[in-house]
Amino acid sequence: MEAFKKPVLTTKNDMDSLLGQIWPGGMTIIENSASFGGEFILHSFIHYSKRKGMPLVVEDIFDTLQIYATHLELMGVSLKNEDMKVIKVGGVEEVGDVIGRIQFENDPHVYQQKLEDELRKVETKGPYIHLVLGLERLLALQDSAYSTYTLLNLIRRKLGDKRAVNVYLIETSIVEGLRFNPLPMLEDIATSVAELLDDGELIRIKLRKSVFTLTMQKAYILVSPREILRWWE
Repeated sequence: MEAFKKPVLTTKNDMDSLLGQIWPGGMTIIENSASFGGEFILHSFIHYSKRKGMPLVVEDIFDTLQIYATHLELMGVSLKNEDMKVIKVGGVEEVGDVIGRIQFENDPHVYQQKLEDELRKVETKGPYIHLVLGLERLLALQDSAYSTYTLLNLIRRKLGDKRAVNVYLIETSIVEGLRFNPLPMLEDIATSVAELLDDGELIRIKLRKSVFTLTMQKAYILVSPREILRWWE
């Protein structure tokens, strides 16, 4: 019962308040070490985008989206094609409304140029949410510290681009095992950093950088995945 004595985020308005601190032109890194953290983030952004009228564009690297979607379906949550627009980077499993495909390209410059070409096709009157899933898998295939640095430097150029709310969900168990750990550089680039950790049956969201800690006035919050799934039934 000790966990339930701590502050727990339990309402949709609380979640909207937190997600509303992720602004266009910034770059948010979400480091996931929680069992169902990726599923929680995907589910939350789908419904946040609907309520705010902001298109959700998922950059799906090597079928990462399909893994989260399958887990959500096993929890009783079915995703619809209209829930999100998807740009596939490699992979073959289709989830959501696939609007573009990029063949796997190990040259960071070529990859980023192809991605920008696809993102320009997104039709919206205002900013959209650009949720990147599976970046750690792409980083794992970089063959040198130089190519890793080049890729991260190209990502850095998105800072200040008010067309999109840029969010990168990173599976820490993968990146921490890489020869060239990119997390310190990603955290340095990011305008906001949050970390997801297991806390019993809850997910602890540790607010580590910038607007999160300033506006929420807390070092962390706790959420119940079971309760969140019920919000949008």
